[in-house]
Amino acid sequence: MTDPFRRYLGLLGIAGRPSGLDGLRTLVRRHLSAVPFENISKLLLFDRERAGRVTTLPEFLDGIEYSDLGGTCYTNNPFLTELLRELGYAADLLGADMSKPNVHTCLRVRIDNVAYHVDVGFGAPFREPMRLDQLPVQLHEGANRYVLDRDPATHGCRMRMFTEAESGVGYVVHDPPRPREFFDRVVLDSYSQSSTFMNCLRISRVFDEYSLDLIDRKLYRHEAGKTTVTHLESMEELKRAVQDRLGMPRCPVERAIAILERLTGEPFLTPTERPP
Repeated sequence: MTDPFRRYLGLLGIAGRPSGLDGLRTLVRRHLSAVPFENISKLLLFDRERAGRVTTLPEFLDGIEYSDLGGTCYTNNPFLTELLRELGYAADLLGADMSKPNVHTCLRVRIDNVAYHVDVGFGAPFREPMRLDQLPVQLHEGANRYVLDRDPATHGCRMRMFTEAESGVGYVVHDPPRPREFFDRVVLDSYSQSSTFMNCLRISRVFDEYSLDLIDRKLYRHEAGKTTVTHLESMEELKRAVQDRLGMPRCPVERAIAILERLTGEPFLTPTERPP
């Protein structure tokens, strides 16, 4: 195994060489817990270079090791695909359609002639590889529900997310397998001023028993059939939430907020009313 991938495994807290289904389960769980879904690394790169581009594997690993960062589906899923291949897994990187074709990435991994759906880049608690020959698969996390089922129109599969606020948000994943470079144009487009992740603050962490979503000034905790929301009304509250509750003490969240304010021309922290 080459040095970058040995480093990758070390950052996931994995010793030895994972293999088989148990190894895949370990890789997925450790990846979700060690590598956040976040757009801060995206904002930092754009601010540093005044342009967007594809992140390299060393940059991705540096973000994890030194800044408690991770990335979006354009880093987390492609680099996990490469790691799995380095370990000898039959792993395909696939495109998935959301508002536009192929704007999301995910994986299909085959073990002993069984195909599994894997996605560590959706900010969702997909802790287990999902068998594609046993659909539908349904998951619950807090008040959220996720359903993976077949999509007759594409002969692929559809992931739907149901929350208290939205119904059926998700993606449709389909063949053919894609090289990482296929998504270069989509990655560049994701740095446009109108892109969602250039106009918000987003961090998701998945732990063994619960998960957290930071969306702008609200922190959502999903656990035991219930979702609770904490409103963050000052920079200190937000920094403490990132450092202590999300477990990212080295994350440059204050710098990311300053970048957002420059990009949007609006203050990020404004007085808000707590719900009654």
